Amino acid sequence: MSLPVHEWRFEVGRPDHGARLDGFLSERLSWRSRAGVKRAIDQGRVEVDPHKDPQRASVGRLRGGLRLRVGQEVVVRLPAPQAEPGAGERTFEPDEIAVVYEDSWLLAVSKPPHLNVYPTRRHRAGSLIELVHERGQAAGEPPPSPCHRLDRETSGLLVFAKGREARDHLQQQFEARTVRKTYLALVVGSMSGDQGRVDWPIESDQASVVEIRQRAGPDGAGRSALTHWRARERFDGATLVELEPSTGRQHQLRVHMAALGHPILGDKLYLGGDDLFLRSLEGDLSAEDLGALGLARQALHAWRLELRHPDGDRPLRLEAPIWPDFEEAKIPR
Repeated sequence: MSLPVHEWRFEVGRPDHGARLDGFLSERLSWRSRAGVKRAIDQGRVEVDPHKDPQRASVGRLRGGLRLRVGQEVVVRLPAPQAEPGAGERTFEPDEIAVVYEDSWLLAVSKPPHLNVYPTRRHRAGSLIELVHERGQAAGEPPPSPCHRLDRETSGLLVFAKGREARDHLQQQFEARTVRKTYLALVVGSMSGDQGRVDWPIESDQASVVEIRQRAGPDGAGRSALTHWRARERFDGATLVELEPSTGRQHQLRVHMAALGHPILGDKLYLGGDDLFLRSLEGDLSAEDLGALGLARQALHAWRLELRHPDGDRPLRLEAPIWPDFEEAKIPR
């Protein structure tokens, strides 16, 4: 189902009380630049509703620096991007999306790699949300709402809520960071030790020509970020690791692994570097580039989610089998 306007709703949880509106949205609309977020606010495409604010405080003039209050709901309505030449080809159909779990409250699917959750100008047709909406439409159901997001190249679990009550319940868990997320990743080199944690803040990499690139380090500035890791299996030149983020910063797992000296295989930005990443946007990667990456996409898979079900608050554990292309990885030498 193709919609002329896409809508997102984000409830302000306790960790984000007092946050600036533009910063709050930049974290959640990671495919848009901060300037793009500010432009949407200035164009009147963003609303802030009292929702569950216990004070029901009035909202002042909407601007990027508006300080948010816990319980408020931020609503974003953006026009659907127009297709560029060559962007209208679909690579998947609704019945090709694997359903991991479904009931009357929620839907969990296994997202393939190389598939956007939301449509973009570069990849307009066949986004995951479009395919899920088409699937629901065929069954006579209203479209469910995604509760979180994954990068285009990341495979694995994505949860959709069916209805406002389920969405509020699940979104509160994601906002409060009580959902336990476990990823699997193939990283370059042999990890030292069997497990550990990376407690390094993350900030924008001002030295990079790539606007979205982040950096981290033990003495860095930026926003706090914590990742737990555990080595599952070692290969000649690579390690399969479990990664559990306690925070949700942009590119957190990719940045933390790269900062440890073990970037994720196939990561065009943090393994390949700025020049290779920019060439990849133009579809101009050479055989040498692909050999250096070891995989055509970042070897990151959203494997497990542990949350509370909206019906009765019972614990629910979901897993999506690892994507087969992990086995096809060629370790860079």
